[in-house]
Parts: sequence; structure tokens; C-alpha cells
Amino acid sequence: MTTIDCHAHAIIPDALIEMAATHPDFGPSLFTEAGIRYLSYPGRARLGPLPEAIFDPDVRLADMDEKRVDVQIIAIPPPNFHYHVPAEVGIDFASIQNNFLIQLSEARPERFHVFGTLPLQDIDASLLEIARIAEVPRIRGVQMGTNINGVELDDPSLAPVWESLEGANLPVWLHPDQRSIAGPERLSDYYLQNLIGIPLDSTIAAARLIFGGVIERYPNLRFGFCHGGGFAPYQIGRWHHGWKVRDEARELVAERGPRDYFSTLYFDSLTHDVLSLELLGRRVGWNHVVLGSDYPFDMASTDPVAGVEELGLNEEDMKLVLEDSASQFLRPLGESNG
Repeated sequence: MTTIDCHAHAIIPDALIEMAATHPDFGPSLFTEAGIRYLSYPGRARLGPLPEAIFDPDVRLADMDEKRVDVQIIAIPPPNFHYHVPAEVGIDFASIQNNFLIQLSEARPERFHVFGTLPLQDIDASLLEIARIAEVPRIRGVQMGTNINGVELDDPSLAPVWESLEGANLPVWLHPDQRSIAGPERLSDYYLQNLIGIPLDSTIAAARLIFGGVIERYPNLRFGFCHGGGFAPYQIGRWHHGWKVRDEARELVAERGPRDYFSTLYFDSLTHDVLSLELLGRRVGWNHVVLGSDYPFDMASTDPVAGVEELGLNEEDMKLVLEDSASQFLRPLGESNG
């Protein structure tokens, strides 16, 4: 069995250097404070503390071996989406980061595959980047934010992106950025912007995809959510009831209800709680739950495989979560549009 972690982040130092050199006014930069490394963004909250593992592939590989993770689908941390910067900057930053992630994957092809990123503040440029990275067999999908600098995922402007991704067989891995969450003014204390804001934004995104008819219009486009899907798995019954009794909820999805669409989504195992993970698996089926760690941040699972083993699943369901569900969600390894 090959264990596949679909939720892991990497920062390539050479990519940061090139980003800063290309657009000095917008490029993120590393700094150290009290012996701890952070990434600063002009005009935005910093990212950190940053462990060495996010930069060093050798440290990453040693951790993967210790935790029995065979393959990571590596992606940038969400603050590096840079949806808020001018389009020409976002375009360059996306291609630079994609290029360096691909290089890392090509250096260790048996261990690292890639979720690409897109400059979604410019739809035409995003379509070009989809076409470019779709030619790279090691790209298994794209990672996107749960909103695009405030633009919701059911916004009509994103329709060409969904169509292009569906055509390229590139699934969408959705990850919130706590710098663009809903209701931040009420979440400024106690790290609630992460503890509540992150899962809340995933919940909103799932609802938008369902009620906004995106899943209905693009039935062959696979969507996956990190952090166990936020609060959505626990509230899908409320959504379905509301769809039955409220005209507003049926405006764009009149024939099939939220439960039907929800069953098509994928979710990672990062719930930090065995009962919550059990509910998730019973809700969507273990064939729609993938291994996810959030490596290597402090909010990550310290032992993602052991966290799944705690469920006591049978061998078939265990293999689904650790390998087969990811293989079903991801674009097949080696497939390209080139």
C-alpha cells in the first residue's frame, strides 16, 4: 500500500528570491525573530512560525518515513496565493511557485507530487496557466482558496476556470487563507481566526458550490476540502431540510438536494478527533475521505496515519483512506494534456 498525504505545504526558498526580485514591492520575505522564522507580506499578516521542514526536503522525507507517509501532494501555503496583488504580479508569482514545486517533484518523483496554483484575479491568465501545468504529468490537481479575495466560488466569472479544469481532469483542492476569511472582526482573539475562521470559510465554500449549482454544472470536476470539510459534514442535514422548505435554497438547484451533491465531494482526514472523523466517513463514505496532515505547521496532525488507524477500520476501508480515495480524486499520475 502507498500512503498518500493530500494536504502538505512547501515553501521553496529560491522561489521566494525570484518572486522578490521580479516584484520587490509585493514579494514575501523571510525574517527571523527570537530565533523563529517567519514569512512577511507587504501590508498583510505574517506567516509563521515556520519549521525547517517547510523548506528542507531532507527533513521532510525523514518525517514522512517516520510517519509512514509514502507520497505527499505538495502545495504552497495559502498566504502565497497572492490573489490580492495586481494581476501582473499574481501571474508571475503563480508561475514561479509552480515551476519550483515541479522541480522539487521531479527531483524526488516517487515521494512528491504537486497541486498547482493559479492567478485567479485574472481569469484569462488562469486559463493559460491551467493549460501550461496540465502538460506536466506530476501535477495532480490545483489548490485554490475558498474565496478569491472576497469573490465567492459560485461567481459567474469563475465559470471558464471550472470548465477548463474539468476538461483537463485537474481536481480542485480547496484550502482557506485566514487572511481572507468571513467575519474576521469577531475572530481576532484566542487564535479564533484559525480555529473557527478556517473551517467556517470551507463551510461557506461548500455551500456556495452546492447551492450555486457549480457541482451540478460541472459533474466531472472533483472538489476536495481540507480540515475535514469544516462544519459542513455536521450541518448537511440542515442544508437539505432548508432546500426542501425554502424557495431561496432551490433557486439554482431544483432537482437534486444538498445531500446528493455533498456525496460527490472529497475531504481529508484532518479533524483532530476520532469521533468527528468517524462521522465524516459515515457521512460521505470512506471512498471520499483522503489522508491529510497539514504538514508541517503546528496545526497539523503529528501522526496522520495513526490518527486514521485509531478508527479501527477494516482493511478495505483503511486502504481507501490511505491510498485508493486519493488515487480516485487526483488526476492519474503520468496523465497530461501535452
